[in-house]
Amino acid sequence: MSDTVYEGPCNIVFTGVGGQGNVIAAKLAGSALLGAGYEVAVGDVFGLSQRGGSVASHLRFWKGGPLPPLIPRGRADYVVGFEPLEALRVLCELGGPSTGVLVSTGDIPPTGVLMGNVVYPPVPELIGQMEALARFVVAFDGLGLARQAGNVQALNMVLVGAAAGLDLLPLSLDELVGESEATFAPKLRSVNQTALELGFALGSDEKAGVSHVKDEGEG
Repeated sequence: MSDTVYEGPCNIVFTGVGGQGNVIAAKLAGSALLGAGYEVAVGDVFGLSQRGGSVASHLRFWKGGPLPPLIPRGRADYVVGFEPLEALRVLCELGGPSTGVLVSTGDIPPTGVLMGNVVYPPVPELIGQMEALARFVVAFDGLGLARQAGNVQALNMVLVGAAAGLDLLPLSLDELVGESEATFAPKLRSVNQTALELGFALGSDEKAGVSHVKDEGEG
């Protein structure tokens, strides 16, 4: 477990589209944080269509008293994006210059794109816009790591692991694996544990660069 002490709540938004598993990701992380002694609140905001529509899961935690479940506008400390267009949308709505972003680069076109009504922006353009707005952006092939784990649906555990590896979540890999064993059926545990391990390793590799950016911002 991290030794980080939060003077105020830490606010993280897990965002993607329906069916990507960000609700499970936020609840698993929240349960692990509860076990680590934090006060935790989790709230979900759904779009018009639960599967394929926008979904944002708010996770708030600290060592203080009870918290309301939804993060105030502009107060997100971190955005964990399962999909780049949704990550940018939530960053604009709930984040600001001090917000950090962790995002999987695999795009999930919304209904308007699939119907040919609008065009999905190039992913590098979306990442560039996030970099112009946020304190830091860590963008990586989350779907590739999920496939390596054995199932693309394990993307949510890749991102939870990466968030912990980056120290966005004050949780050890062992704490996350233990919580995943209590969350998933036995037949799913191996894939999800591997996804957590791959994500945690990715986050750990990126941590030095992110810490440097944090230090510059705090100076």
